Amino acid sequence: MSENSQETMTGGETPVKKEMTAAERRARKKLEKQRKEESKSTARVVFEYIRVIAIGALIAFLLCKFVIINAEVPTGSMIPTISRGDRMIGLRLAYTFSTPKRGDVAIFKCPEPGPDYNKLFVKRVIGLPGETVKIEEGKVYIINAEGEKFYLDETSYLYETPKPDMQVNNKEWKLGEDEYFLMGDNRNGSHDCRYFGPVTAKRMQAKVIFKYYKGFEGFKNKEIKLEPVTGENNN
Repeated sequence: MSENSQETMTGGETPVKKEMTAAERRARKKLEKQRKEESKSTARVVFEYIRVIAIGALIAFLLCKFVIINAEVPTGSMIPTISRGDRMIGLRLAYTFSTPKRGDVAIFKCPEPGPDYNKLFVKRVIGLPGETVKIEEGKVYIINAEGEKFYLDETSYLYETPKPDMQVNNKEWKLGEDEYFLMGDNRNGSHDCRYFGPVTAKRMQAKVIFKYYKGFEGFKNKEIKLEPVTGENNN
């Protein structure tokens, strides 16, 4: 047999598969088990993250839907109380278990037909159900159901003196039994009930409890003094 033939035969031999020892088999099984456990552990971590995010999103949705309103104020209609760009929190439950009070800074759905319909507005509650709101040269008067007339002292929150010659500052509104009258503290730069009329109770969405963008400030009811007006005809 030639040397070349021997090399060919040697090169064509099928290698013999080495049998694994018992120790090697146990090591391989252990390694496979570890890999499976690691895979399950990763899946559990991912699932837990998804669960936490889903629960957080649900809680946030329920809070915003039924408990609070978190909103940014895009205009300066409530200066100096709320500035343009301020963020605020309104409590929906405030008007679920009680009624709006005079002086509340409230969030409501705009009733005016057009582009602002149902948009959220924030203004101050001035007139209450059953009252008549009368504005004369920018000064606000409240006439109650008994016909008694009161001057509204607004010096604690008004930004500037209302312009006496504006048409909306010389009008009168009779409120129904479920209607409220709201105006901005920046009276000369506010689109409010003077333009689109009273707001029904069902449109009153929340009471503002604090703002938090450039500093934190809680809201308390401003005391609005009603001073009796005597010696004139209220009709």
